[in-house]
Amino acid sequence: MPIPFKRHQFSNGLRLVVHEDSTTPLASCFICYFVGSRDENPNQTGLAHLLEHYMFCGSKNIPEYDVPLDKVGAQNNAYTTDDVTCYYITLPANNIETAFWLESDRMLELAFRNKELEIQKSVVIEEFKEHFLNKPYGDMWMLFNEAVFEKHPYQWLPIGKKISHIETVTMNTMKTFYHNYYAPQNAVIAIAGNVRFEEIVPLVEKWFGTIPKRGHIERNIPQENPQTDPKKVEVTRQVPYDMLLKGWKMCGRLSPEFYAFDLLSDMLGTGKSSFLYQEFVEKKHLFTDISASITATYDPGIFMISGRPADGVSLQQANDALDQYLYAFLKNTKIEHALQKVKNSVESILLKNEIKIEDRASTLALSETFHSVERFQDDKDRYFNVSENQLVEILKNTIVSTNETTFFYFKFGQFCKNTPLQLHSFDEFS
Repeated sequence: MPIPFKRHQFSNGLRLVVHEDSTTPLASCFICYFVGSRDENPNQTGLAHLLEHYMFCGSKNIPEYDVPLDKVGAQNNAYTTDDVTCYYITLPANNIETAFWLESDRMLELAFRNKELEIQKSVVIEEFKEHFLNKPYGDMWMLFNEAVFEKHPYQWLPIGKKISHIETVTMNTMKTFYHNYYAPQNAVIAIAGNVRFEEIVPLVEKWFGTIPKRGHIERNIPQENPQTDPKKVEVTRQVPYDMLLKGWKMCGRLSPEFYAFDLLSDMLGTGKSSFLYQEFVEKKHLFTDISASITATYDPGIFMISGRPADGVSLQQANDALDQYLYAFLKNTKIEHALQKVKNSVESILLKNEIKIEDRASTLALSETFHSVERFQDDKDRYFNVSENQLVEILKNTIVSTNETTFFYFKFGQFCKNTPLQLHSFDEFS
């Protein structure tokens, strides 16, 4: 069932969506800025994520962001993706104005103190090292994305491409990025909880209405050329076991075909009853684990399969068996029952995502940011209307060898000697 909401747009371009729920004493304030790592310069990556951290270092009139929230018993956090940067606060509904006060002040102007910038750069650099350099398999997805995408900024993760890109960020760079993208016309506020739309609109006008439009967003994001030849990448690392990753370029989140891709990934590789798990873990014992997923990005993304080959099975053997299975899938498999099963599962997930007010606020904010709430209100119907023929078209036209990127992630001492179709060397992360 669609989440009921009301919308208002202010003269400075800020969009507000409100969902009223009188059954809870709480309210969730979710602010989404339409900026992520895809908006970064390839020579200065990690900036959107760094700015997310820096947003908690105080604004022009409020030196410590968390102190007022602690006083009213609020919870807050933030995250950065390829496409968006989002901030959320959940607090007693009668304290909603505290959230507006804090968020409007840091939308208006940050404090821009060099000391705090250096602290946050150090924090992000340590995060980079801990999760992406010093952790087993930490660089796997970084290298995989770089292999799949040749032009589009999805080739790097929100953490960035290199530590040096974070180290060299200047305050002027931060200010320019902030003033361009952290503008009211590039933001959506979603409120869900024990509030009334007629009361929220004047409060948002009070706190955000005088913030002027600013900045200049000109998105000239390079798009990928159609892939016409398979790609293969091999790296070796000090890790306990090999990993196989495969990817095929697919459509973006707003494409009508997205829903078929999502269901196909669930059918092939979500859970122990999926086709891939049953075929390669339970039946043939070629993998100890295998799964499929999609990136669900604004621009065209990736349909992915990842798996850990079983002991004694080489990456080449595992890959050959997987290719043979995938490219003969239509001939040997009846999918009608499996398609209905994953449709039912998706319906359950969509309903679960509406239980908490935080999730409802998030859904409204992200939907309005990507397009409009109305565009996603019939997602359930779009999933249920996916036909077997749509899956057949994907398997015939997208999940094909010419659109494939294969990534061998070897444990040390197991590097493959075969000559790949296209070999990009990523042995030294930089």
